Amino acid sequence: MVVAACALVMFGTWNAHNGFGVFLPVLAKEFGWSRGAISVAASFQLMVGGVLAFALGAASDRYGPRAILALSALLSGAAFLGSSLISALWQFYLLQGLLLGVGMASIYLVPIVTVSRWFVEQRGLALGVLLGCHNLSFITGPPLSAWLINTFNWRVSYLLLGGLVWCVALPASLFTRFPDGSPTSRAERHNASRPGPAREGPTFRQALADRRVWLLGGTWLLLGFAWMIVAIHLVSYAKDRGVTLEAASLTLTLFWVGATVGRVAFGAAADRLGTLRTSWLSQTLQLITLGWLLTGPSLAAVYILMLGFGSGAAGSDTMVVKGAAEVFGVRTIGARMGVMNLGWRIGAAMGPAAAGFIYDATASYSLAFGLGLAGLAMSFALFTLGMGALPPRAGAPQVPRPA
Repeated sequence: MVVAACALVMFGTWNAHNGFGVFLPVLAKEFGWSRGAISVAASFQLMVGGVLAFALGAASDRYGPRAILALSALLSGAAFLGSSLISALWQFYLLQGLLLGVGMASIYLVPIVTVSRWFVEQRGLALGVLLGCHNLSFITGPPLSAWLINTFNWRVSYLLLGGLVWCVALPASLFTRFPDGSPTSRAERHNASRPGPAREGPTFRQALADRRVWLLGGTWLLLGFAWMIVAIHLVSYAKDRGVTLEAASLTLTLFWVGATVGRVAFGAAADRLGTLRTSWLSQTLQLITLGWLLTGPSLAAVYILMLGFGSGAAGSDTMVVKGAAEVFGVRTIGARMGVMNLGWRIGAAMGPAAAGFIYDATASYSLAFGLGLAGLAMSFALFTLGMGALPPRAGAPQVPRPA
């Protein structure tokens, strides 16, 4: 029930959020705003959420997830409802940047912290199932937004999306909790009795003294950079080929179909092959597919490539979450993941804005996608080091290495 509740909270909010790329060309045409200027709202939203994520993660460690997720769902729905009334760019920044950034700050972090506490054995599969359900919102969100815009208009679309957040995510948040109603009871007792990396691990302060937390955070930053370049600009990239909005939106839908499959498949594989080896497989898949996209393939080929890229991106993201729990245990995991999540959000904030302004300057996404490819290559190396190939610096506490 808790996994289902966490999945519905994530689905209900991200389903509305993931239509951002569909609204981008519509708002640009309506108001004459540049794609780079509109993309700043997504970057602002991610930065706001990243700054708040540490405090919200630490609060969930102490108080549990329920109240935090309920308030987050309430604010997220209000941001979409308010967006139906915008008439100026600063209003768009206020609602889709600031208010939605506050509302979305805990929507990814707190559910994965909650599930990580409930599961020790087969944690990779459990996280894969949760995040696979989360990725369903990326499959349904873009075509839903496109259908609403074409059937009604973009203002009514924002209004309906806000109502859906309140109807789905807000009630589901009331069913979330940590094991035994305590932030540290059942899962931590289980871990404490187990040898090796499943044990509790260091305190939050000790974990920060280990350079591997920064290597994993850097990995997440670079993954977020590449992920959000594609997620935000893929519809516009396809639409520039002269296809309809629905056909262009299908590329993003297939991206998230691949991501949904990749979450579960790579999560289950990690429980058998190990986190590091599975990450190598998923990272390689991303490098091949994004590199192929730079060659200017046909639209049909883009559809296929997005299935592969989405699968690899989701697998790599899941491995960072699983790897952090293996390296540092679940003690104060909310606070530690909050720090690492800031890295992801910094990268995810830079990616869409950079790609938007590069497009404005070059009328092409080639350079932007090339930067994403370079970021993926760097993340490959950082994750390998972060999972234990590089020892802690002198004087840092010894943290158990994953098997």
